[in-house]
Amino acid sequence: MRYTLSELAETTGACLHGSGDTVIEKVADITSGEQGSIVFVLNKKYTKHLKTTDASAVIITEEMLQACDKPALVADNPRVVFSKIALLLNPLPTVEPWISPHAVIAEDADVDPSARIEACVVIQSGASIGPGAWLSPGCVIEKNAAIGANTRLFANVTIGDNCTLGDNNILHSGVVIGADGFGFVWDQDSYVKVPQLGTVRIGNDVEIGANTSIDRGAIGDTIVEDGVKIDNQIQLGHNDHVGEHTTISGQSGLAGSVKIGKRCILGGGVAVSDNIEITDNVILAGRSNVANSIKEPGMYASVIPVVEAGKWRRILARIKQLDELAKRIKALELKDK
Repeated sequence: MRYTLSELAETTGACLHGSGDTVIEKVADITSGEQGSIVFVLNKKYTKHLKTTDASAVIITEEMLQACDKPALVADNPRVVFSKIALLLNPLPTVEPWISPHAVIAEDADVDPSARIEACVVIQSGASIGPGAWLSPGCVIEKNAAIGANTRLFANVTIGDNCTLGDNNILHSGVVIGADGFGFVWDQDSYVKVPQLGTVRIGNDVEIGANTSIDRGAIGDTIVEDGVKIDNQIQLGHNDHVGEHTTISGQSGLAGSVKIGKRCILGGGVAVSDNIEITDNVILAGRSNVANSIKEPGMYASVIPVVEAGKWRRILARIKQLDELAKRIKALELKDK
């Protein structure tokens, strides 16, 4: 596909500087741009490349205009404009309705005629598949589960019984929705399994990365609200509730009954203990360990950055002395009184 720069400006809402007739056919990196491509610069340290790039046009902030002699789109957030253009030039595949003869579909399942069901998909009794949905090979939709309109499941996704997905969702390969939560009770000399009787309810415009697991609720439901973006290899425990437009980065884990507010950002490898509540607009830096509820918006972090091994051993030795030092300080304070 191809667009003129003026068309892209009108579509994205960016301000046009220079020739609007410039033709754009693809997006590229600032260091590898070539004729017909558009690139973006967000960080000032890359403005030096504006003079040397072969790209036909650039997306920049207004303060970078003086350093640029190419046709440009000017915006407060060049990355957003770049992303919109990338989607225009690389649209998502169109769903072509089809049901593979190698799919296994229960007689009472409701599959919309506009859906695409590929080989080795299993759709069990009472399940429903919405208009324009696309189920790739190997997906399993268990009893009474519901898949919304225009939702794409990549290969080998499993949706547990009675779980529901809204519209316009994307679930990447290996995602499991609605497995049993980790519920066991110790009874004298062994564990007794606690039945997991709830479901998982996922809203609209949610994207879930490969091999992520979202457990069903123990009694109530696990809920993921509209617009949530979840990375690869993430664990959401039973009865978790993730607020709308929150993002969770790779290898993070939420224990059971965690409530995350709206528009939160969890960095990679964040661990959240059970029964924690995190308010709206909280940012958790990567590898943070959350053991207590967070009631005020803002950025939070834990775990010190990596240091040289010898220095870390000295720090660790001092950490082990903190309890004794605290007792000595308290004794001195009492003595001064």
